[in-house]
Amino acid sequence: MNFQEGVTSRLLASAPVTNIVNRRINWGQRPQGEPFPGLTLQVVSDPRPAHLKGYDGARYTRLQADCWAETLVQALALAAAVIATLKEPVTVGDKKFGNALVDGQRDLGETVGGGTGSQSSGTFIHRQSVDLLIWHVGD
Repeated sequence: MNFQEGVTSRLLASAPVTNIVNRRINWGQRPQGEPFPGLTLQVVSDPRPAHLKGYDGARYTRLQADCWAETLVQALALAAAVIATLKEPVTVGDKKFGNALVDGQRDLGETVGGGTGSQSSGTFIHRQSVDLLIWHVGD
């Protein structure tokens, strides 16, 4: 099991996460027209520590989790659920995850459907963008 499959499995197995997003967890970008709330994930960096005999099996991977919702309260709740789920060490299949560290959380968002900018007639969608450093073993 690779890193992305393991993270997805952990989030889909978490009732606090799926109670908010159901199964709307995507890698890279949100599908156009998908309802809110939703979660978008992407690997920001994945350094491969090495020693004289090759690559080390354990490493930290930086994951960006974007928590999209129509209200700030819901975006914050989703961010908290994602953090609570991923911070705990666990083994999923043959993939071992250690603890995760929150490296930062940002308030972001965008106006959709009606123009751009804060004065448009569109709907503002809230986004909590969370950077996590997740320790794991293997690919």
